[in-house]
Amino acid sequence: MDPASVGTTARIASSVARPIIARLFVRDGPGAGLVDQPVRVSRLVSWGEKRILSQLDMWKIARELVRVAIEANPHEPPIASDEREALADALAATLGALGDLQMDDVQAVQLGHEKLARKLKGERPDATRDLSADATALYDSLVDLSCLHILHFFTQRSTFVAHALVAQTRMLDEAVRVLDALVDRIPRPGSPDEEFETRYLAHVERKYGKLNIFGVDLSDPNRARWPLDTAYLNLELASQRPGGSPSANRQRVEEALTDCSRAMLRGLAGSGKTTLLQWMAVSAAQGTFPEGLAALRGRVPFMLPLRALVQQPGLPRPEQFLGAANNILHGLQPEHWADRVLASGRGMVLIDGVDEVSESERPSVRRWLHDLVDLYPDTFFLVTSRPSAVDTQWLAELDFAEFNLLPMTRHDVDRFVDRWHEAVLTTLDETEERQAVVRCRDALSATLRHKHDLYRLATNPLMCALICALHRDRLTHLPERRMELYAAALTMLLVRRDKEREIATPQGLAPTEEAQVQLLQRIAYWLIRNGRSEAAQTTAVRIIREKLPAMPHLAPPERAQDVFDFLLLRSGLLREPSMGMVDFIHRTFQDYLGAKAAVEAEDLDLLAESGRDDQWDDVIRLAVGHARDRERAYLLRKLIELGDLTTDPRLRRRYHLLAAAALEHATTLDPSVRATVNLRASALIPPATAADAEELATAGDIVLDFLPGPERLTPEQARATVMTIARIGGEAALDQLAQFKRVAARAVRQEVALSWPYFDARAFTEEILDGLPLDDLTLHLTDPEQVGCLDALGRIPRLSLRGQLLSSALVSALAPDKVTSLSVAPSSAVSITLPPLAPLTGLSRLTIESCDVITDLTVLGETSAVELSLHRLPDGVDLSFLAPAPNLRSLTLSSPHGVPLPSAALSQVTSLQMEGVLTGPRVPDIAAVFPSLTSLTLRLTCQSYQAAVDLSPLGAVPRAQIDVTLVDSGKVHGLETLPAERVTVRHEGRGRPEGRIWGGRLRRFRT
Repeated sequence: MDPASVGTTARIASSVARPIIARLFVRDGPGAGLVDQPVRVSRLVSWGEKRILSQLDMWKIARELVRVAIEANPHEPPIASDEREALADALAATLGALGDLQMDDVQAVQLGHEKLARKLKGERPDATRDLSADATALYDSLVDLSCLHILHFFTQRSTFVAHALVAQTRMLDEAVRVLDALVDRIPRPGSPDEEFETRYLAHVERKYGKLNIFGVDLSDPNRARWPLDTAYLNLELASQRPGGSPSANRQRVEEALTDCSRAMLRGLAGSGKTTLLQWMAVSAAQGTFPEGLAALRGRVPFMLPLRALVQQPGLPRPEQFLGAANNILHGLQPEHWADRVLASGRGMVLIDGVDEVSESERPSVRRWLHDLVDLYPDTFFLVTSRPSAVDTQWLAELDFAEFNLLPMTRHDVDRFVDRWHEAVLTTLDETEERQAVVRCRDALSATLRHKHDLYRLATNPLMCALICALHRDRLTHLPERRMELYAAALTMLLVRRDKEREIATPQGLAPTEEAQVQLLQRIAYWLIRNGRSEAAQTTAVRIIREKLPAMPHLAPPERAQDVFDFLLLRSGLLREPSMGMVDFIHRTFQDYLGAKAAVEAEDLDLLAESGRDDQWDDVIRLAVGHARDRERAYLLRKLIELGDLTTDPRLRRRYHLLAAAALEHATTLDPSVRATVNLRASALIPPATAADAEELATAGDIVLDFLPGPERLTPEQARATVMTIARIGGEAALDQLAQFKRVAARAVRQEVALSWPYFDARAFTEEILDGLPLDDLTLHLTDPEQVGCLDALGRIPRLSLRGQLLSSALVSALAPDKVTSLSVAPSSAVSITLPPLAPLTGLSRLTIESCDVITDLTVLGETSAVELSLHRLPDGVDLSFLAPAPNLRSLTLSSPHGVPLPSAALSQVTSLQMEGVLTGPRVPDIAAVFPSLTSLTLRLTCQSYQAAVDLSPLGAVPRAQIDVTLVDSGKVHGLETLPAERVTVRHEGRGRPEGRIWGGRLRRFRT
């Protein structure tokens, strides 16, 4: 078909199609003139519309459009008659994809009709699979035509103009905020600093922009690394708040670190600490931080692994950062460049592995950090460590926020399994092999859901990757104990991969699995004994040379270098972190092999005595697994004995808990020794704090046998016990948790409800939530699977949502009166659209955090809530959309920009709490827009420090009790116009204003 014919057909179809579509849609104003004869096609989409077309309706519309397009030129039909139905099917499928797009009106218009058409076609890539070339050309023309009308419809919607203005305001505000943050961070154009930074950031992106995915083509190092943006899994952090529950403080990384300038991150081995730092470094280098971390854009990252820094005398000064981290560009940096970067607030210092330096060196690390923070207060710092390496609040004096990296939830595990197998699929071309990988993925997902012991091992990224690799390598037959998993992984890496790929060994070497393990474990044990995580390659070669005389079948001592090269290149366990250095691909394998060497060397006393050092924790536990019965019993007795003899209660607890945790690996054990360990473990019970709970849970299922029921516990102990049970997880834990769901203390039952993410969503709903009194509790939703379980519950008075879970489907599951209080905390990194809330007729209290990431707040005018709290409102928002809310009586507002007031009166509101920034000299005329107030609480921060504030407009609020807090204000005017009996004014901040305050009588300002 001639392309010109297609264009003519489209133009004719546009005029003829109008009456077909006009029957369904209502025109709403002149629009934006995108088409000659505008047509509203709102009912084709599900963006807030009240009616959604069925598949049959969509097909009828598509068939009519095809018919008029063909009949418009009867003398030269663009396609054969037998293709009409297939074309209608394709067009209907594509237009139906509108309902699947996660876009709002403004985003759609910004796309333009051509990009929107491409986006729709991308949602249904197989739609034209059975069409001829002519039919495909007509299909493209009709989709383009439809998208033109669709975009015109968007501009006609009554909310579009206001919505677009709000979106533009937000974009401009964000641009100004980010530009303000970047102005002082950009080196002078053409300067040596700028030229070097360009090279340095590109190098950081290349160096850290890929991840090793364990088990994927490890025999080929070039194919074992995958782009960070596809391999990185955004895990959850929990802020450490005194008295708070970690489960209630779950946040994704970009949410937790928002507005945070210094952070200490704790996580177990393999939990993803180093990967997170890599992501931070690459995001800084690329300038791709999400919106929640926009303040970090333009930063220059310094990646500082402590294990490398402590190899050198003294911790590095800023000009030595690159050299200490073995960065190849360190000799090329301009003089004092690092100091200029850090002093200007452009720096990002990422310090990895406090736990990887010896306990004696950690005080010097802390002093070094203190000096850096004192010298560069505007630099962003992020420090990682294992949980037990340093005390909580180790850096609190330096204003470091504390976070724990949480175990992966079931949803995270499912996502990780999918991503790991997707990475494998990218390496395969054969259809049968790809199908086998898909079957393997589905089988593993099912296995992890039904075998809790295996699932517990998969809750950190390293172990999850290990399980994925072994599951595929062993044709879905998996060991279920940690020691067996490690042993199987060694066999896979050291022997099977090269044999199955028919890779020959170097001439003259006979590297059996046993021989390789012997050498690797000697290197690992040297690292552990010396408190190191990496060693010079010359040291590793020396260790091998000393062992080779006892291994003549492998190679003569003079070939030690060849043997080392083979282990480095082909074992899959060693790597070269920097020139001339060597370490293990993960600390876990170092600990496993080092523990084996320690047992074989009969260093049991050394192992037990090293229990005071957290670097030896995993080594000791794994040594119990490697040991024979007699050795195992001796080691455990020694741990108990050392704990009994010490006068330090914390050290006693440490030794006894370590022995209890090691029982997980004791397959056989003298019953008397087991009883002794259990007796000491029972003395650690019940836990009293969240930290006790986390620590106790590391001992595993054995703890469940000693945990008492709620009747013998204080509320604090019962709450910590619930935390312990949740962290252990599994069916037995679920049964034990059920004992606590009828406890009188609300805090305990709330902790039970917060345990939901640690269990299968449906099982927890049936066993725990069904029967848990929820009237005084808040139910937190963090996972899409939990949403699907709400239909099984009756009333849920208070519901809190994290992330992007508030959807039309959720509203349907809750409607009409299941929920009375709803709190929504959307991610600060992703814009969302609120669904209509009118169906929630029983809703009396609604709280929205991060309102500035919500694309359209006007839907809140439909709410039936009596109390409404809106936080972090966008700049320039007009709250007049709340006028239709008939039940609204109490309103809480906060904004980091100005004082958020409506342009029209909200006469139904009687109680107002407001926090904002005072941009002028007078308090705004609140009485004009809130004429019915009986209670008014204001907290206003003066934009200019010590600016004078005129409070006289508050005198127009006739009946309200008024409480005003002024932050950083100067003189206060208008006090004499306010009735002292119902007005209180306070001052906070740096200023010492000269005025007095009212609060029943005259007195000095309080600071």
